[in-house]
Amino acid sequence: MFKINDIFSQEEIDFLYETIKNKETFSNGELGRLQVNEVRDGLKIWTLERLKDVIKGFTDLPLEISSVTYVEYNSLYGRPNLPPHLDGDTNDFILNIQIESNTDWALGLNLETYEIKDNSAIVFNPNKEIHWRVHKEFKDGEYVRMLFVRLFNPDSPSDYSHLPHKQDDEMFREARAFRDSYPQG
Repeated sequence: MFKINDIFSQEEIDFLYETIKNKETFSNGELGRLQVNEVRDGLKIWTLERLKDVIKGFTDLPLEISSVTYVEYNSLYGRPNLPPHLDGDTNDFILNIQIESNTDWALGLNLETYEIKDNSAIVFNPNKEIHWRVHKEFKDGEYVRMLFVRLFNPDSPSDYSHLPHKQDDEMFREARAFRDSYPQG
């Protein structure tokens, strides 16, 4: 797990929001979030280069960006909730970038929690580290806006599709218990 601060300039953040406005959105009530896929296609070259510079700051692996997804957790889209899980895809890392938030909502990795601040990221392998968010009742108007940048190694592709995906799988029992005992945010 790595923490990175000051990911984007204000100009890059403004352009990101402009890009999102022009994309199709999906609402996921189960997770309480609005989602915009394929954001990468609308980003400017200098934003992608900035992300590549960030990647070089934590690994020498020849990682490539497989996807960039924007999400906004907000009670407008259901009850924000992210129980313990693994992603089960082919990516080796994820940059969990908090673009903007007006509330705190800690990220859990295995049996530890981390605060993410605006314009900062936590980097981890979403297929090896059980990840989740603390229980939180979002008040009207509260939101957390994230950018998920998924990364893979084209020289040595991984396949994590065999990993359990069901929330009630025994593998997640300890993380669920830890999350349930954690003070609500």
